Amino acid sequence: MKKKTIFYLIACTVMLWLQSCKHNTSSDNNMAFDSVNFVEKFPRSITLQNKTEPKIDVIGIRNFAIYDSLLIFSTINDDALWSLVSLNNYSTLGNFLKKGQGPFEFIESPSVGSRATFSKQDSLFAYIYDSQKGNLLKMNIDESLRSKETKIYSVSQSLPSFLFNLVLIDSVTFMGKEINPTQTQQIRYLIHGKDKKPIQMLSKLNNAKIEQGEDINILSTITKRNEKQNILVEMPIGLNHLNLYTLDGKLRKSICIGKQLDNIDDIQEKKRQNRLYTFADLRIFEKYFGVLQINEEEETYQTARRKKPSILLFDWVGNPLAELKLDHHITSFDIDFQKGDLYTFDAHSDEFYKYNIKDFLTDI
Repeated sequence: MKKKTIFYLIACTVMLWLQSCKHNTSSDNNMAFDSVNFVEKFPRSITLQNKTEPKIDVIGIRNFAIYDSLLIFSTINDDALWSLVSLNNYSTLGNFLKKGQGPFEFIESPSVGSRATFSKQDSLFAYIYDSQKGNLLKMNIDESLRSKETKIYSVSQSLPSFLFNLVLIDSVTFMGKEINPTQTQQIRYLIHGKDKKPIQMLSKLNNAKIEQGEDINILSTITKRNEKQNILVEMPIGLNHLNLYTLDGKLRKSICIGKQLDNIDDIQEKKRQNRLYTFADLRIFEKYFGVLQINEEEETYQTARRKKPSILLFDWVGNPLAELKLDHHITSFDIDFQKGDLYTFDAHSDEFYKYNIKDFLTDI
């Protein structure tokens, strides 16, 4: 009897040890850096009020972006995938990009929020990644507006197709993010010509893993780059943190909204409809960046959308600046800093609103 008791105690000890090991191992599966800022409260929090509805004559809007004095819309219109509108009087300045199989046509409308990078050089350019064809195109927006014709040409035709992210690092170098052969990880690497170079300092993020057959979007992000400071920010769509880094490794920081990082192993144990849809839009500004926080279970978001979203602002070292609470649902946002206006759009209801936040922008 005594031997049985000893054996039972040893077995229990081993089981507890194995459970502890399993927990400790899974706790690292979070796609975050070792340095983490935990944000539970923002220095400023306001509820947006007094919205107005600009009269925009654009049908089939999916998302939008602001650059200088332009509102640039992605639409579902086959002959006008992008519509350019004046911020001054909301008049339509031109419709560009077509749906089709041609060399400068698109199978689906390229998102101005996640598939395009705008750059002011001698003219305003838009770099557009065509994920279906693996092409990077460069559109001269100023020249297109002057000529009323789409002025566009190919920058690279040898990029991988269906990259989850493509970020311009310089004129000949890009950072790509694609699924690995087992479809369990999303790997970040540099692309130079036809060469791919691993980014060792991002191994902590690349090592994040799901089980085979699981939803790869657990690891999906929208990634953008601050061109002047050369800082990249990653916004996951199903995890409660953001990643901020430079490719030289001098900055590697995660920003967790809450007390604890989401654990990928724990997420996989939940039914898909019970998993959180955390963030939906990422916008880059000169002094800070902003994300649209949804933080609602996927099932209710698709059917009822019970939670109202917020726009969260952070500086470029990861400090929280402000939380802007909304009284309605949106899917994208951007700011006109010249007039101090915040614009929001909801792709589900086609509602396009404007808030004047000039005093708020001055304070932060």
